Amino acid sequence: MTTESMADIGRLRSQLATIDRNAERAFERAFDLQQAGAPADRVDAAMAETTRLQESARRLREQLERQRVLH
Repeated sequence: MTTESMADIGRLRSQLATIDRNAERAFERAFDLQQAGAPADRVDAAMAETTRLQESARRLREQLERQRVLH
């Protein structure tokens, strides 16, 4: 594995960790909004953000797997 590819993997892992944390926070926010009786559109928006972040995390995991297979 080259130094460049190791740096790429490190960058992807860092991005994945950040996205995972943000997805967890978005889910907690949606839950808190729902528990507080917030309007459904606010809860739905928070859940949509959770879904978007989870999809981003899924794509990054796929990239990491491809990097491992290539090296």
